[in-house]
This record gives sequence, C-alpha cells and structure tokens, in this order.
Amino acid sequence: MKISFEISLNMKTIKGLETYARFYLGTDEHFANQLFGLLEGEEGLKENSVISMDLTKRVNGIPYPIHILHCNWEHLAYNTKMITKELFKELNLE
Repeated sequence: MKISFEISLNMKTIKGLETYARFYLGTDEHFANQLFGLLEGEEGLKENSVISMDLTKRVNGIPYPIHILHCNWEHLAYNTKMITKELFKELNLE
C-alpha cells in the first residue's frame, strides 16, 4: 500500500472549487500533520470561502482529505512561506 501526504491550494471559481497547486509532503504522517498545524486560517470550509488549503492523505492514489483551512490572502502568503521553509528543512536536515 502506497501512502503519501500533500497540501492542496484551492480557489472558488464560477465553475466550483478548483485545485491550482499541490505541495508534496512525502510519506511521514507526523511531519505532514505537524506542518499543517503551523498554518494560519480558520478550520473548515466556509460558504464564503474563496481560498482554502487542505491536508490530504493519498492511499494508492486515492485522496482522503484530513484537514481543511479557510484562508485569506495574508494566510496564503504566510502558509506558502511556512510550507516552503519546513519542506526545505525536512529535505536538507534529514
């Protein structure tokens, strides 16, 4: 069984919710949950939510959403910076 984790960036459009980016986090569930816990935003998807980020577990390619955050523009900028910083540390300080 192949398991991996990712953070998806989603945007509400006239066509519905569109995923426009994904950060591959690897196979370490503890790292994925710890990183997602550092992110800013409001838990859950709100009706007026335009931007959201979700932590997804993939099992044999099938996505299983774990957590979701409603984000504003400031959250998105901070979260992207935090994800990049933490992934850099994880990949270079193993």
